[in-house]
Amino acid sequence: MGAAVDRFATGRRRIGRLGLAAALVLLLLPAAPRAETHVCGQSARSRVTVQREGRVIAAFTVAVAASVAERSRGLMHCPVLGPGTGMLFVYADARPRVFWMKDTPLDLGIVFIDAQSRIAAIARGWPQSLARIHSPGPARFVLEINYDEAAALRVGDLVNRTAAGPEIETRPSHKE
Repeated sequence: MGAAVDRFATGRRRIGRLGLAAALVLLLLPAAPRAETHVCGQSARSRVTVQREGRVIAAFTVAVAASVAERSRGLMHCPVLGPGTGMLFVYADARPRVFWMKDTPLDLGIVFIDAQSRIAAIARGWPQSLARIHSPGPARFVLEINYDEAAALRVGDLVNRTAAGPEIETRPSHKE
């Protein structure tokens, strides 16, 4: 009986070692690529977090509009913007910005962000409106999100962007 117990214990140790070795191999394998997230048909290439007093209060997966063409198109013709998603407009410099909602069927929060990555203003973009929405001063970034989600944000909050986005096209368009 003692020999049977010893063989059982040795077998358990062997299985334990094999399991540990398999787990280590799995940890060292490259992770499977994540499914790409899209915002209104555009690749969501960045993550934006909003902090207040050192604490993250909101996070968004965003498509980046860095070229003149991307910024001009924005979220036009986008029927639905999923929760926690949006579009980040990236400019080469901070200066007054003007937005409108032509051909945009969404109720948006338009978050103007200064050169120090602080929220300078939050405006409401009414669906299909042709009214011009002006930043109160220079803005280096503009974040468009669902209007209801903008309620958690405040002027002065810090905005951080993670994950590399495209290079910024520095030629201004006629709209900018």
